[in-house]
Amino acid sequence: MVDLGRALRSAGLEVLMWAGRETERDGIRAAGIELAPGELFAAATGEGAELEGLTGVLLLTGEDDFNALAATRLEGGVEGTVHRLRPPAGSQGVITPYAGGEVLFDPDLTGPEPARRHARGARVVTHRFDGALPAGHRTLFLVRDDGRLLPVTRTGGPAPRDVAVLLSG
Repeated sequence: MVDLGRALRSAGLEVLMWAGRETERDGIRAAGIELAPGELFAAATGEGAELEGLTGVLLLTGEDDFNALAATRLEGGVEGTVHRLRPPAGSQGVITPYAGGEVLFDPDLTGPEPARRHARGARVVTHRFDGALPAGHRTLFLVRDDGRLLPVTRTGGPAPRDVAVLLSG
């Protein structure tokens, strides 16, 4: 999701994106976001591999099993946490129900839902928190003044402070 990469970058974070499809890679390049080399995932999932300098990974593909498998393989190989999209309720993925990685967002923002909303015109935006969030927006992440990214997860989201990364609509 290139909009998310732009929003995180505008909130002061360094963003590195990876995509498997060339059209997605073209969109990342066009947005001026740093593109990870194509072999990054393969190298990162090798036995004992570590990704130095990565303080967190967000797995946001529309493929629940890919996200789950990648989360399982990447945990412990990055300096921070690994998060993945929540699979839809009742999904019967091969790997999804058994995988690691913290799931992102509220239960109604499962895997395909953010993409559906984006296709209908929703955008990812940032908002300096001033006591209230704009109506009709959903909090996805919070960015602290010290640069920490705090995803909203099933285990609870922090009280909004600093910059909120929101999904409009």
